[in-house]
Amino acid sequence: PLGLCEGDCDSDSNCHSGLVCQQRSGDEPIPGCIGVAATGEDYCRPQEIAPTTPPGPQPTYAPNTFGATFVPGDLSQPCDGGKLMLSKGMDCRLLTTAGQYVQYDNGGQSDVPMHGRADGAAVIAHPDDGGWYYTSNSENGSGNGGVGTLRFNAQGEVIGYKMDLEGTTRNCGGGKTYWDTWVTCEEDGSRGFCWEVDPFTGHTAKTNAVIVGGNYESFAYDDQDPEVEARFFTTEDSGNGPLVRYTPAEAAFNTGNKYHILTSEGGTHDYLVLNTDGTFFWSTSESAGASSASTYFPNAEGIDVINRQLFFVSKVNKELFELDLAAGTWIVTSTVSGAFDKQPDQIQKVVGDSDFLYFCEDGGSFSDIHGRNKDGQFFTIVRGDGYGSETSGLAFSPDNKFMYVAFQGNSNVYAFWRQDGLDFGAAKADIKYHQT
Repeated sequence: PLGLCEGDCDSDSNCHSGLVCQQRSGDEPIPGCIGVAATGEDYCRPQEIAPTTPPGPQPTYAPNTFGATFVPGDLSQPCDGGKLMLSKGMDCRLLTTAGQYVQYDNGGQSDVPMHGRADGAAVIAHPDDGGWYYTSNSENGSGNGGVGTLRFNAQGEVIGYKMDLEGTTRNCGGGKTYWDTWVTCEEDGSRGFCWEVDPFTGHTAKTNAVIVGGNYESFAYDDQDPEVEARFFTTEDSGNGPLVRYTPAEAAFNTGNKYHILTSEGGTHDYLVLNTDGTFFWSTSESAGASSASTYFPNAEGIDVINRQLFFVSKVNKELFELDLAAGTWIVTSTVSGAFDKQPDQIQKVVGDSDFLYFCEDGGSFSDIHGRNKDGQFFTIVRGDGYGSETSGLAFSPDNKFMYVAFQGNSNVYAFWRQDGLDFGAAKADIKYHQT
């Protein structure tokens, strides 16, 4: 039998006990259910409808036609002995601890221990077997940083761990390329640069994404610009650190070797300048970019580009900037709104989930994982009651069924999943937003 708000039913006998089949010929409302229902489809609803409650925020999700039980923001599910409080309908397990050998699901263990101070990360699909890599920075200093990689099979089981890059310093954030490699950035003053890492082949190389040393954070790309094949963006965690745009030379795209795109000579660097009228431009003057950063977005961190919309956060001001790369306009919204106790850090978006951006949180106790819908409402997915260090390394598996997050202090990387078996971009049973 079908459950509450599930369809398509033909009669009451198709529904669970206590439910009736709501017959519809068009877009009639379904008592007891919310969301946008399929035209003409019949749904199971409660036999007796409770009195109407005052209207709340407009729902942004579809009816529960797939048995969804996930309720982002309803922090009622403890995990790992109560160290974490998860949204209703989630579960988790601890995968790693700094200095300890990584335990594999087949009974083996890694040859080297888990790296310390796990930070920015990404999931990269294995090209052949349906599995994936979780490629994670180490923010250790004094040449003891680098990149370590967890290997998963197609079922999400841990089957490997290795160090892909060593000898670098304070590898903080980074980002993926569109050819599925990881770019890791050093936050190391005049000695900090960005490096490309391919967890599949083991290739590593210093890139030209930035040309002067800095406290670099995160990296993103735009491969939909009609003027060039792709451009690349890097943020800097400094009070006057400019947002850098790198455009490789045209020849770099035509060698037949993707590794040449970020390492070939002849590219150009521009710097973001925001205007007070809500427009922006890219200047060849680094000092102009630094001045704009100091004025509008000091200590920029997480960055992402989705359909020519560039998002990045200023953690000091607790603000999210959104640039329309095609229109040349920008807007800024607060990330406070009852959501963040500390500073917003890395951001991530679930492919196929157009409504939500997901955020890590940097600094202090009770650092968590939050989300924001397209209307600016916030919710919390995971609350780290048992941790006093920043959350980092937020990433989703290629099928979006696993979410990975690191609590940096002890490199505790967790895997999260929905108990209903659906991916994180699928229908939600409900959403509990923060009060503003």
